[in-house]
Amino acid sequence: MTRPHGFDLLTAENSNIEAAWGDRMIPLSITPSFLASLDRVTIDRLLEKRSLRPPNITFARNSRQLPDREVTIGGTPTANSDAGLLDRAKARSLVADGATVMVYQAHQLIDSLGAIAAHLSSALRASCGTTVFHTPAHNPGLGWHRDGQHVIAVQIAGSKEWQVEKNAPSHWWTSGPLVADRPDTDLAHVTLRRGEALYMPPGAAHTARATDESSTHVSFVVQEPETKDLTLAIFERATRGVRARLEHGPITQRAARATAVARELASAIHELDVDELLRMVEEDAMEAGQLPSRA
Repeated sequence: MTRPHGFDLLTAENSNIEAAWGDRMIPLSITPSFLASLDRVTIDRLLEKRSLRPPNITFARNSRQLPDREVTIGGTPTANSDAGLLDRAKARSLVADGATVMVYQAHQLIDSLGAIAAHLSSALRASCGTTVFHTPAHNPGLGWHRDGQHVIAVQIAGSKEWQVEKNAPSHWWTSGPLVADRPDTDLAHVTLRRGEALYMPPGAAHTARATDESSTHVSFVVQEPETKDLTLAIFERATRGVRARLEHGPITQRAARATAVARELASAIHELDVDELLRMVEEDAMEAGQLPSRA
């Protein structure tokens, strides 16, 4: 991130979330004006969107994601123009049966949510997407899993009980469901109610369950530039000025030529404008398509 207070639209706790960013989970309170701007985000409204179809909407029951065929209109596109669209009768039946609904890229369907995502993306110089989750009372959402992005889960209706790793993982990890039943690290137990939020850094394992009332929350999913992005940009720019050639000359002198390449590369890297390169990878991150969050 390049701006210390890019969260002013969401919360007055800018310094808290800034300090926790990328390192640890933290509960937050949401400003009343921001919460009011989310009142139009409801699962009923989203289910009425004619263009909605998998993979932008999925369902989970008993913490496991359901196959798309269980919620779509059957047939083939050539025989039925509606084939592959969401079958709303099936969708509502699943919700009545306790299934969780996940609508990805919801900011593309609701203008007010799109404006918020655009504001956050601009302020944080990073890609910001949204996912809406609706879980009926007493039912689980997804099982234990990790996400590859920063997630700010904002509770807009009902309440939900979360279990979350307190800190970002210090070891190697992958996105998706956990292999084990649960992580063996320190966990936080947080209940979110309307107007409350939870920040989770990339990789923090989590799971959640609705309380005795149905829960709806919006996850703001932020994809920052990664170390590898900046590293590749640095080496790509630096190699343009390297004149030494590794592949020309006697094989017996390859080591000496490699030393010359390394010295020129180090010198070129030292002279780079890193701020300019950071701006470049930030712009790339903002323009990149956002992968669905499983938060």
